[in-house]
Amino acid sequence: MASKVIFLDVDGTLVDYENHLPESAVEAIRKARANGHLVYICTGRSHAEVPPKLWDIGLDGMIGGNGSYVEHQGEVVMHQMLSEEDSRAIVDWLHERGLEFYLESNNERPLC
Repeated sequence: MASKVIFLDVDGTLVDYENHLPESAVEAIRKARANGHLVYICTGRSHAEVPPKLWDIGLDGMIGGNGSYVEHQGEVVMHQMLSEEDSRAIVDWLHERGLEFYLESNNERPLC
């Protein structure tokens, strides 16, 4: 059988909206990998927002941050980032207008 690459969405697909991961999903992913297939999550989440229980399944990597971050077998293949200067300018602009916002990062280092 030819090897396949499987991409799985996270929220509302692999896990429900309470972050519950069904054992049937864990078993299916492990079986796919045991059969020589590669399994990746593809999510809007940043790397830092992926709970350890997902990595514990034995994933081959992820496409995260809505495509701004790609990881394969623990190696970062692509990571598009805003500069700290641009990030601060955006935050200042949002604050000046009293707008609420949420920042995400692929690491846990706070920006502001």
